[in-house]
Amino acid sequence: MKIDKNSFTPLYLQIEQQLTEKISTGEIRPGDPIPTEAAMCEIYGVSRMTARKAVDYLVRQGRVARFRGRGTFVVAPPQQQKIILPLDRHLTASEVARENNQRIENQVQEFRRIPASEDIARELNVPAGTEVYFMIRLRLLGDEPFVYEQCWMLCDRFPDITRAAMTSSKYAYIRSKGFQPAGSTKLISAELPSNEIRLALNLSRDQPVLHSHAIVSFTDGTLFEVSDVYYNQKNYGFSVHAKVKA
Repeated sequence: MKIDKNSFTPLYLQIEQQLTEKISTGEIRPGDPIPTEAAMCEIYGVSRMTARKAVDYLVRQGRVARFRGRGTFVVAPPQQQKIILPLDRHLTASEVARENNQRIENQVQEFRRIPASEDIARELNVPAGTEVYFMIRLRLLGDEPFVYEQCWMLCDRFPDITRAAMTSSKYAYIRSKGFQPAGSTKLISAELPSNEIRLALNLSRDQPVLHSHAIVSFTDGTLFEVSDVYYNQKNYGFSVHAKVKA
């Protein structure tokens, strides 16, 4: 096995590509070990750091998994396909679960009234210090944590909201009070999560999350919620329907 040290393609990616091809063709099967980092250094004539980066890349792709004291092994491809969320619709996690016939569980980890910070107040177009509900929820599909959610909602619209109500659908509760959410403005990014979010979503240190920062409004245009939602990228992808002008 050779790599081209004069190529513009980084050495670790060349190694990853060769190993990926062996996995794809079945030369290395699920349950089989891949060469150790030390062996890769000998095989390819590269540094330990380069070999580790190649393995890290395969781990992020979900093709291999490290097991302490045993080595790194090829894993079987996941049976469950990713859930695709449309960016051009405000589809809630509960609606996603229903569309995919899966059970959802909401674990409310924090729920309290706080004064809005300057940043949150600016996004909601209210004075700083305006009272908002702050909530953290971990959402599970079956037994798999798939969403870590932080949100800030104006208190004056929902004076009797309770922690217990948020173990169900947040937007079902809002509609039951006579309000109709109209949609949201979202900023989507891929990033490495904080340690708190990583542990909650059961991710390894180098696995990214899909982060959605959203500002939600009612049909009358009133802003009422800011949220930061972190999606377990093992479960989610995003799509958008783009129209071509005539």
